[in-house]
Amino acid sequence: MAVAVSLMGITARAQDSQIANHLAVGVTLGMDGLGLEAALPMTPYVQFRAGYSLFPYTYSGTVNLGQVEMGGTTRDMSQTPIKATLWKGGEGKLLADIFPGKKTSFHFTVGAYLGAGKIFHASADLSKVLNPEDYATLAITYGEGADKISISTDKQGFVHADIKTGVFTPYVGIGFGRAVKPDSRVRVTFDMGVLITGGFKVQSYSYLRNDKGDPAVLTSKQLVNEEGRQLDNGWVDKICAFPVLPMMKLNVFVRLF
Repeated sequence: MAVAVSLMGITARAQDSQIANHLAVGVTLGMDGLGLEAALPMTPYVQFRAGYSLFPYTYSGTVNLGQVEMGGTTRDMSQTPIKATLWKGGEGKLLADIFPGKKTSFHFTVGAYLGAGKIFHASADLSKVLNPEDYATLAITYGEGADKISISTDKQGFVHADIKTGVFTPYVGIGFGRAVKPDSRVRVTFDMGVLITGGFKVQSYSYLRNDKGDPAVLTSKQLVNEEGRQLDNGWVDKICAFPVLPMMKLNVFVRLF
């Protein structure tokens, strides 16, 4: 809403020049969740968009973590409650659509997403498995030597984990349709492209620690049990090494003037 009000002020000052003299607002649905956007045409070849998106759904269920040794005691975690969601905290976006011709619908898009960078967030409830005095203290340990890490709960007995990227993530893509067209009140557009992440990392706030007690990044090296068996088959490293994140979304815009 703040972006839309600001853009309306720009368009009011630009009526005489016929630049930025239209404004549309719309809703979006895509891999970044539900969103709102405001669109402003600068020339027949360039339109700017700004908005915010949030993933509205949180998954709740249980996961079987088996029997885990913690504090010299075997803990039954076969029915551990978990919650998971995408894009925790939401993402803002600043985008520019570039059209090869004055009347073409096809466009290239460049810009960036800005936010917490938490592409995937999950939490596991261990409050019933641990005693309150063990919250944020008692930990599961993985790895050896320099790769050794300890995972404990927060002060409420929950373990948190995030797949993260940078707070500023460049975007490049292509699309079809113009968000703003003077002779149309309603426009439907489609976008597809990639966020250039440069890779990901798995973290868990300050409750994922290395042997010095500092916050650590989880890798496949640590996920080895006492028999030396790899617990994740290397998937943590494979996912984190992928340099881009594909994106697609459908947009419906209404021209205000």
